Formats: sequence, C-alpha cells, structure tokens
Amino acid sequence: MYKSGNSVMSYLNPDKSISNPRNAKKIFKQIWKWTKILMFLFIIISMLWGCVQMYQSDYMVNQVIDATGNKVYSPGVSFEIVIKSLGDVGEKNHMITSENGIFSEYAYFSITNWGEAWTKTSSPFYGFFVYPMAFVLSGFIKLFSGTLNPELTTHAQYIYGIATFFGIFFTVIIVRTITLGFSWKSQKNQSKMQQMQLKQSDIQAKYKDKKDPASKQKQQQEIMALHKKEGISPMSSFAGSFASMPFLFAIYSVIRSTSALKIASVGEISLIEQPWQQITSGNYVYLALLAAYLPLQILSMLLPTILQYIKQKSVTLTEAQRKARKKQLIMQLVMMVVFIFVVTTVASGVCIYWIVSSTYQICQTLGFHFYNQKHIKTGNRERERRLRQQEKFIR
Repeated sequence: MYKSGNSVMSYLNPDKSISNPRNAKKIFKQIWKWTKILMFLFIIISMLWGCVQMYQSDYMVNQVIDATGNKVYSPGVSFEIVIKSLGDVGEKNHMITSENGIFSEYAYFSITNWGEAWTKTSSPFYGFFVYPMAFVLSGFIKLFSGTLNPELTTHAQYIYGIATFFGIFFTVIIVRTITLGFSWKSQKNQSKMQQMQLKQSDIQAKYKDKKDPASKQKQQQEIMALHKKEGISPMSSFAGSFASMPFLFAIYSVIRSTSALKIASVGEISLIEQPWQQITSGNYVYLALLAAYLPLQILSMLLPTILQYIKQKSVTLTEAQRKARKKQLIMQLVMMVVFIFVVTTVASGVCIYWIVSSTYQICQTLGFHFYNQKHIKTGNRERERRLRQQEKFIR
C-alpha cells in the first residue's frame, strides 16, 4: 500500500513536487552554479578589457626626459588616480614634449572619486578593481603616515616610504584572503588534486593510441567518473587559479597611476620605476628587489610539487604518471621564467607586492599541507579505533 504522503497523485501534482526539499536544493544548486559561471565570465571579460585599456594613451603614465637626460616616470603626467576623499591633492606637472619640432604639454587625465572611475573610463575593471584597490592602499598609507602629501624632507619621505610598504603588505593580506575564499576548496584539496592528476594521466595513456569517437567518449566518461569519485570539480582548480588575476593586473595599474604611490620611495627604491631599467642605468640597489623576489617566487611555485614528492617518495609511479609529473614540473619552470622576465619590466611597487604575495602563498601552502596531514592522521586513528572495536566485538 502507498503511504498517504506518497500517493500517485502527489507525484503527478507539480505544485507539491516543487515544494519537495530535494527539488528546491537542486534548483538552488543550479542557480548558484550559473551564478558562479556568470561571475567568472564577468571577471575574465572585465580583466581583458582593462588590460587592453591600460595600454591606451589616455591610461598610461608617460616617461619624460629629466635634467640628466634619463627617461623617468613623472608623477602628474597623463593618467592619475587622486583619492580626494582621503585628502590627496595630486599635482599636475607642466612637462613639455617635442615631436617633429612641435612643442606641446603632456596630457593629464585624472580620476578623483569612484563615480569618475566608472564615467571617465566606462570600464568595470577600473570601477570594480582598480579604484577600490587604490582607495584601500591609499587609506593604509594615510593611516600609517598621517598624510598622502608628504613633505620633501628626508625624514618625511622615509616615514612615508615605510607607511607605503606596510600599506602594500596589508592590501596583499586583504586581497589574498578574498581570493582564498574563491579557491578554498581547491587549496584544501590540493594534494588530492595532484593525486587525481596522476590517476588521470593513466586514463589518458590508456586511450593514447585510440582516436575513434567511441574511445574518446569512453575516456571522457572515465575522467568524469574519477572527478566524481574524488569529489573534485574540474572547474574548481581552474577558477581558483584565475581568482587572483584581476587583482594582479589591478595592482599593476594602481602602482603606476595612483598619485599617493607614484611619489613614494621605499628607501632608495622608487615604486614607479622599473627594476631592470634602473639596474642597467647603474642603480644597483634595485638588485635587492630581485634578490628577495626570485627565491620567494620560485619556492611558492615549486613548494606544492616538493611536498608531493616527499609524500610520494615511497610510492611507485607508473610510466604515465612519471611523464605527467615531469610535464607538470616543466610547465612550472616555464612559468617561473615568465614571471622573472615580467617582474624586471614592471614597476618596483608591483615587485614588492609580489614579494609579499609569494610569502603569503608559501605560508598558505604549508598551512593547508599540515592541515591535510593532520586530517589524514586523525582519519587513520579513527579507522584503527573502529577496527579494534570490531575485533573486540568478534571475540
């Protein structure tokens, strides 16, 4: 007999089926899934839009020739973000340029509030990422130094430089904490994902020489079944890796365009200048940036692989798994070379941002590693306890 709550008519009644908690949960999951997809697409599109926009003439900080004949970035020339709500006044420099014998003044394009970040740029990149980051960073600088318009004395410039460094430090903490929220699951399951990639390489090797549609479909089904078994979404790692990209491009624009940062120097290092350009000009103090950045960046990128090697030291890998691991290592090395090249050509302030960010990444990787190891040990102890109880029950 059917229960009164599960009659045939109740299944045929659409109103009651909608009120089913399981159906409501499925609908919510679908809504949340598409919301995340749309958010991800918006972030990617706005980031690409902003990257192209940063290299348009109206949004660039121009290089000028100083009194010694060297090319330098001049505050108050072309694009500039001036946070007036925090007391920043900015300063336009009347720099003259000559082209084909015609003299003209460098352009000046300023944004003074969040509304102008939208209306003057017509860009979600500057509205959602660049101006808010500039505001937060400038706010920290004012908190620590008391002003965004420091005097020209050596002591005032020194205090302002230290405040700028700590402003960058705390901005990194905020940004990385936000991005960690998007990549929490992938970071938490990082070791499991690395294991899954090795298992996936075995499946791919199994169908390596089979090119027919049926084999390709079966390979895809086995890979999807592996993801489902491990409880890991293939999009989670992809989305997690891209979560920090808009902030990375935004800080590049913030450092070179925000008035409060364009005038800042940490010691003898000007935040707006490019390290390699300064090194080749004889300012070897900028080597300190590379000396700090390179080992931290290399360690932050290789640490997950190193920890995986240690964990799987006693495990015998298949030929496909060894090839997959080697390929993964080569990709990491290529990425490191790219990052090393990029960091020498961006503003020194961005380099400082990456130094702090790499340190954060190292701590985050180690934190999740020890958390997972503790979780595994706890699970093993629990299984051993249950086995002992079963043995006692059998006896």
